[in-house]
Amino acid sequence: MKKKYLISLLLVGLLNLSGCGGGGGSNHDSSQSGNLDSTKMIGTDGVVVLGSSNLSNLERVAEFLRRSASGGPWQAGPDHSWSGDPGLARFATPPTVRLATGMDERERTLSIYAIALINRALPYDQHILLGADAPAGVVGDWRRGLPDIPDGQMFIEFVSDDSSLFISSSGTYHPGASHQNWITEYDEQQGRWENKHLRASDVVLSFDFYRDQPDWQVVSTLVHEIIHSLGFNGHPGQDFSDSIMENAWFRLDGSLPEIDIAGLQVLYLKLGEDTEPEELSSLRLGSWNETSTDITSSLGPVAFGVRHANDVSVPFTVGPEPSAPISLSQLTGTAIWHGNLLGLASNLQTVAGDASISVDFTSMLGTVRFSDLRSYPRLTVPMSEKGLIWGDGGLNYDIRVGSNYLYSIGGDAGVVSGAFYGQNHNHVGGTVERSDLTAAFGGTR
Repeated sequence: MKKKYLISLLLVGLLNLSGCGGGGGSNHDSSQSGNLDSTKMIGTDGVVVLGSSNLSNLERVAEFLRRSASGGPWQAGPDHSWSGDPGLARFATPPTVRLATGMDERERTLSIYAIALINRALPYDQHILLGADAPAGVVGDWRRGLPDIPDGQMFIEFVSDDSSLFISSSGTYHPGASHQNWITEYDEQQGRWENKHLRASDVVLSFDFYRDQPDWQVVSTLVHEIIHSLGFNGHPGQDFSDSIMENAWFRLDGSLPEIDIAGLQVLYLKLGEDTEPEELSSLRLGSWNETSTDITSSLGPVAFGVRHANDVSVPFTVGPEPSAPISLSQLTGTAIWHGNLLGLASNLQTVAGDASISVDFTSMLGTVRFSDLRSYPRLTVPMSEKGLIWGDGGLNYDIRVGSNYLYSIGGDAGVVSGAFYGQNHNHVGGTVERSDLTAAFGGTR
């Protein structure tokens, strides 16, 4: 597909990294910091906008982290008083996630997409890894310290409601849970036990409950529980109502909410393996840019691009949810979506090119091909007559499609993930992340 770039250099606040809504799936007020107002998007296909977004200030990010580090009590549980040991402890390195043996295709696909959304918040070398399938039936043994989950790993499993995991001591039903095995030490000076190291964790969802819920709700709950299992304890409170950690049923689109992105980046890129709550000050956290540089494009109702701030490039997509999963659509044979890729190389040169996504609806397998990839000066809009060939000019990936999502299963280095959008799945959007490239793409069938 020949690229035709239209250019805008307007500095506008246009990035909604979450594209999310409340439990009913409605959109948030687009006036929130860091949000993309879809009514302000330039509607012409192929427009590339170089803009900016306002991010959370460092003190708000520090307070968000303090809520997890304080040990509680939290506004959760039957009597709103659950608490834990203080200390913000994380995995020493990003964990390996293992999905339980026996997951059906929907559970597997939604789990992989949830992992992809979290990984989009982090640099490629800090991504959560997806390992071999895990033994089934070992999640939830948190009272004994998750003995069957190895160090540095997180297990995810869907289990029947027959499990006692979903019933609290007061008899309250909770269809999703996470458990962490923190290594604690007694601090003589503070006179308290503190979390010092996160050894292993798990995420468990009720198969009986979530089989009847929409895909977006399962993905949002998985993201919420996985972030708990990465070291975020409790819930941050109503003054963080823009966080997936306060409302597990936000409808997440192609990225996490901005405050959750900031929290993950600070925890895994700025802080050590354990941090006391008293140490979580804006001064301790160091420098922080409260404005990002965004490069964004659109095809039809789908916007896609990359936000860069604080040395991290975050890819995103935004679009309307289809009425049903593509796996239940009337599409047959092979369908092809054509579009564009837009992103940033590791040296922050802009990279742009063509995108082609094909899916065989008999096997639900397909390919994602990026071609005519060209690079342009740092953080600039692409000018087709000036671009230099990036790499060898192309990238190719094999993909699997499940529910309403796609993910790479082979091909060139890196990871591709995405979602189908709009009525009749006429549109697709996704991301490709590699050590040398962070990019997003959109396509029209």
